[in-house]
Amino acid sequence: MKLTYAYSTMVILLSVVVYTWAQQDATTPYEYCIIQGDNVRMRAQPMVKAKVMGKLEKYEFVYCIGKTEEKTRIDADEDYWYKIRNCDNTEGWVFGKYVWDIDDDKKHGEYFKKIIKYEMINNGYCRAGVKNRIYKLNNESNHYIIDFESGEKVKMGNEYGTISVGLLIFYKTVDDQFVKVIENMGKRNYFFYNKKYIIIYSKKAINIYNMNKFKEKQVITEYDIPCKYYVSTGFYLYDNILKNYEPCIGNELDCDINSDMEFNTETMEVVVNVRKEKDKLLKQEKYKFRDGQFVKVE
Repeated sequence: MKLTYAYSTMVILLSVVVYTWAQQDATTPYEYCIIQGDNVRMRAQPMVKAKVMGKLEKYEFVYCIGKTEEKTRIDADEDYWYKIRNCDNTEGWVFGKYVWDIDDDKKHGEYFKKIIKYEMINNGYCRAGVKNRIYKLNNESNHYIIDFESGEKVKMGNEYGTISVGLLIFYKTVDDQFVKVIENMGKRNYFFYNKKYIIIYSKKAINIYNMNKFKEKQVITEYDIPCKYYVSTGFYLYDNILKNYEPCIGNELDCDINSDMEFNTETMEVVVNVRKEKDKLLKQEKYKFRDGQFVKVE
């Protein structure tokens, strides 16, 4: 029994030697990281048998506040252990296989960090009780793109529900300034078309952004995010179709719930299916993308 106690004490002391340098204080640097696995265990010490402090979700945003001086081999993987802090201010250790350190991206990391700071940190999304998932952080067609969701559990009567905010945001360097050019809430599907348009779409709405045109007035927000938005138009299921369709007047909610749009990005055509009841098609129309807008195909 005494031998076991002595051995345990020695392990703890050695662990302290390994990672004491990573303990955060006011001057400890941090990096932005994204969890890369499902239900990743966050441990009290950098070892597989250490106590589990909690579990992290795939794509969850965390701060990396340190890492071990040497790599550890676990099965076929060899990597550092990272000390992380989540938005709940809980700290623990995660094996490097499950961590993407944005600073490791030497080419684009600086811009990715700016976007996260502007959109998540300055806006207060990373705070106690809030889960933030960054689904995409990408550089595409000279744009820097973040697709993230912030969810918070709130009490609704006697039960708890989750309020989520999903944002798809595009940045670009314009006149040597890194500016926001698109902010779209809710829709995550997008593609670049003909080197002129960015089209963001869902089954209910399509937004069309002209990359060659900007709004006349530059928008400055309270969080000092540099903005210069693209000129945009839209094609909306309710406003463009249902609102003026007689069988849906007075039944707007039923029509809106049961109707949808099918967008084929290869043919640039939209098939609109209008229904007042599920599986009962009232009418179907086809629209084709021409000169920056969708026009009806007769």
